[in-house]
Parts: sequence; structure tokens; C-alpha cells
Amino acid sequence: MRAPGDRANDEINTGFGSKLSLILLLALITFVSIARNAKSYFLPTSDTNRGVSNDGNRAYAPLIASLYNASSQISPELPKNQQSVSKKSLPIYLLQSSTNQTERIPWGTLTKKWNRTAQYEDLFSQAATISSLPSPTTTASPFKRPVVMIHCGPKTGSTTLRTACKFNLEKTCGVPHKTNGHYPVGYMNEEKLFPLIRQCTKTSHFCAKEVIMPTDIPAFENVMFIHMFPFRNYNEWAKSAMKQQYDRGRETGCDKTKSLLEKCKPSKMEIDFRKYHKTELSKFKEEVVQRMNNKNEHHIFLLYHHRELNDVLKKLSDVYGIPLLPGSDGKGKDARPAGTCDAELLQMFHDCFSSELMELT
Repeated sequence: MRAPGDRANDEINTGFGSKLSLILLLALITFVSIARNAKSYFLPTSDTNRGVSNDGNRAYAPLIASLYNASSQISPELPKNQQSVSKKSLPIYLLQSSTNQTERIPWGTLTKKWNRTAQYEDLFSQAATISSLPSPTTTASPFKRPVVMIHCGPKTGSTTLRTACKFNLEKTCGVPHKTNGHYPVGYMNEEKLFPLIRQCTKTSHFCAKEVIMPTDIPAFENVMFIHMFPFRNYNEWAKSAMKQQYDRGRETGCDKTKSLLEKCKPSKMEIDFRKYHKTELSKFKEEVVQRMNNKNEHHIFLLYHHRELNDVLKKLSDVYGIPLLPGSDGKGKDARPAGTCDAELLQMFHDCFSSELMELT
């Protein structure tokens, strides 16, 4: 016969077991409910191979992972009332002065159109016509100071631009004149460039080359950046950049270039794939998109034909009420001499690097 105390313990254990079972059942019901609504906790990945399963169906990525995914449309610390932008959806603006036409195209679409043979007008085929460039004043924010950052590159008028920017800084910002200096302050140094932009509030144009915009720089709360990137057909650019090696050193310059290309090593001169405008734009936008989402900064990316520079600057002057850039219509180099490197060197360059053009994202 069991003692009364044993029967009491059995009753307690039975009660506890019933309560535990009830808790487990409620937890199971909650889990099933969440699972049925799983799509609300997941985002489709970007339109790349990573977002498609082997059988062709669209795959899904966890939201918590997509917050920090480079191709995600959502960023951490997103400001209130600020629409997020992804690297693929980043709008790129096009201006065609001959027709006074303004177009907008997502970077993800543009990069697929921008191949070796693409001309500027070819990029308009999948772009949307808009009335004008974005205004520096919106209902959600006060007037923002327009700052035109001209991203210079070889064989697109960079000599003329950097000279114009150098003298403009001396005139509008009091930067000391240096007779032996070829570059404006901050031209290839973001650590000097961005403090200069904060300081020189009466300066509208800044020239830069191969810079980035680090995410740890404090936010520009009252600035609207207009990033101007030049367009030149890739094959034409490569041909002109190769000729520059001949212009600089004749056969010696060509021989130095050939020795690098035989090993598929990049050049430090003009014929460098890393300096082509599509490559530069692709690199620069990386951290800027994060800044747009996380710091609520205003950035406009404008891709212009390099031969229409002054028409585009005039358009920006009209739209944003800023001065023109004195000297932007100058000629940086005299007439180029006849002759160039052997055609095999240009083919070697294409064999080494040009396939990467369509891999840029």
C-alpha cells in the first residue's frame, strides 16, 4: 500500500505535466501560424543568379540577412520617411543636349546595356523620360546646397577639368595658388576633398578622380550632390588610351605597355581598365548607396556624354541656379601626333581585361 504522501506527489506531478503539455501545444500552434505566413518574414533576393534556385524558381533570403546584403533593397538604420534604394535600383540620369531630353534608368538595367560597343544614345532605349532633374527642394526637406562633383577619368577631358577646378577653388574658396601644382585640392584624396566641400560653401564644382565616399564620414545634411560621370564608348576609349602610351614615349612607351600586357598586369597610366568610367561609377556608388539609406543624404548620379560637357554644365546651372565652371571649355592638350602602338597591343588589352566590363554590378 502506498503512503498518502506518495499519492499527493503523484497528483502534483500529474498537474504539472498537464500544464507543461498545454504550454508545448500553444507553442506549436504559434509556430505553425508563423510558418503559414512565412513570406511576410522573407524578401525576394535581387534579380541575379543568387536569387534563382536550380529549378528556375525564385529563391527567398531571410530578412535579417538581406538587411546587410549588398544587393538588398533594405538597409539598417533607415531614416523615417526615407525610401530605400538598392545598388541595382539606383537611378542614373541621362541628358541629351541635342533633344533637350532628360532620362532616368536604374543602374541594374544600365549596366546590362553598357557593353563594349554601346554608344550613349543606346542607353536611352530602356530609360524613362522625365520632365527634369530632381529639385534641391522637396516637401520633406528644406533647400539643399547643390554640389557638383565631376568624376574625372582619362580620355574624357580630365586635363581641362582639373585645371578649371583648380583655378575655380582659388577664386571661390581662397585656396592658395600653386604654380607647380597640376591638381585641385582633394583631386585624388577624399580625406581632403570632403572637408573642403564643407568649408567652401561658395564653391559649386569640385573635381575628383578615383575617390570613394567612406561611410564613416559625418552626414552632409544640407547638401545635394550631383555626381557627374563621363561616358565614352569603351572601344573608342581603349583605342585612345593606348595611343596615349605612344604619344608619351613613342616605341618605348608601347614596349613598356606590352611587357605588362604579356602578364595581364594593369597599367598605372591611361590604359587601365580600373579607370574606365563604368568601372569608376560601379565602385563609387557602393558606399554612397549606404549613405543614402543610412544617413538620409541626397545624391544624384548623372552620366553625360563627354563631348557635351559644357551643355550639361549649362543645364545644371539653369536647373540649380549655380554658376558655370570657368575654363571648362578649354583645351587641355594640343593636337596629338600621328601614330600609335601596334594593333596587337590593343587586342592584348581586350583579351586580358575587357570581359570584366559586363561583370560590373
